[in-house]
Amino acid sequence: MVNKLKLLIVEGNTKEENINFNNAGCVPQSQNFKIHIEKLEPNSEIDIVEPGNDDSILKIISSLKKYDGIVLTGSTLRIKDSSNEVKKHIEFAKTCFKHEKFFFAACWGLQVAVTAAGGKCRVAPKGAHVGIAYDIELTNEGKKHKLYSSKPHKFTTPAFNYDEVEIPPKDAVLLASNKINKFEALHFTVGNSEIWGLQYHPEIPYDYMIKLIKHRSERLIDKNVFKNQNEINQHINSIERAKAELKEDMRIQELKNWLDYLKR
Repeated sequence: MVNKLKLLIVEGNTKEENINFNNAGCVPQSQNFKIHIEKLEPNSEIDIVEPGNDDSILKIISSLKKYDGIVLTGSTLRIKDSSNEVKKHIEFAKTCFKHEKFFFAACWGLQVAVTAAGGKCRVAPKGAHVGIAYDIELTNEGKKHKLYSSKPHKFTTPAFNYDEVEIPPKDAVLLASNKINKFEALHFTVGNSEIWGLQYHPEIPYDYMIKLIKHRSERLIDKNVFKNQNEINQHINSIERAKAELKEDMRIQELKNWLDYLKR
């Protein structure tokens, strides 16, 4: 039984994008995880790394083996862009896989892990989740998996993604789906590394999502995600209703279950 977890959080966004998040009144993705992990595991030691920052990687790379678990966060980056930034995230995940680690991968983090493991991602043909994912249902395997211990078999949760997993890695197990994304949750292994991956965001409160939507309103209309501001307002009202029904401890249950798994 591990009493003091050593964890590495991999920040998904660039420094520039985190300035945009700050302007929206939102903290970086790594901080979302850090805040929740410190509540759940006050004694944990947490480091944050930025794969796009070579200095940040150099500081951490020689001590990767010390971590009990690695968190891959969300991001506004897109796998299909094949930029140097994106390639660095994928290469860093491949490096981490060499160290027999346990991963919790959320949204972009799942897409990075899947790509690094030989799978494939794409723009989601059925559209985007903007702040919320409705009616995620556990598969029979999901109902038995420790990721979903004490979680309802059908639930609505924060989410924000335009992309999705198209082809999972070899022997991946499908744990959850909804009407937008078939692969809402996967369990797979790469060598001796074990990945619990989600296409949604248990670590992000709905209030945070609403701030992002308001900040990105013009962009969402330009991308034809919404026709006008009135549609956006209706969508925000729908998220407000979902927020009233979702207790925080149930929202972050998957993260708690993963941390408990690390301590076993």
